[in-house]
Amino acid sequence: MEVIFNFKGEINNQVLRSILKTMDEKMADMGEDRFVRRKVNSVLIECLQNLIFHGERPSLADAEPGLQVSKGQDGLYDIRTTNLVRVTKMESLKGYIDRINSMEKDQLRDYYQEVLTNGKFNPQGGAGLGIINIARKTADSKVHYSFEARNAEYQLFTMHLNV
Repeated sequence: MEVIFNFKGEINNQVLRSILKTMDEKMADMGEDRFVRRKVNSVLIECLQNLIFHGERPSLADAEPGLQVSKGQDGLYDIRTTNLVRVTKMESLKGYIDRINSMEKDQLRDYYQEVLTNGKFNPQGGAGLGIINIARKTADSKVHYSFEARNAEYQLFTMHLNV
């Protein structure tokens, strides 16, 4: 697996645009098809927006969000994001991702439509479509994840995707 992009630091909309531009240029230089480039960038947008809107920013040494993109021998892009989440939010996040991961492609499509039209919004102003969108675009329709304790209040959340 070849690492083609690595970033660690504060992510905002300007950084998001810069990362997307850099990744698109790198994939174009590698001769990647436009359809694949759009699909990867679409997943990157969702991942980076999750880091912007849902990541915690305590003053811990390893608290900076991170992104790594690699390309495997199989031609798939391996996308990994890391950020801190409060322990109090961990179980609900796990439950939500596990629910998404339990669905087949057609169920994900139907659930996406249901969430899109239900009119409910989370405290950040979104409808909760990000994880659903990510799962719909991964090779196996799954969002792989892990949590690692950092202290009594925070867990390091890692999301691993194959696109």
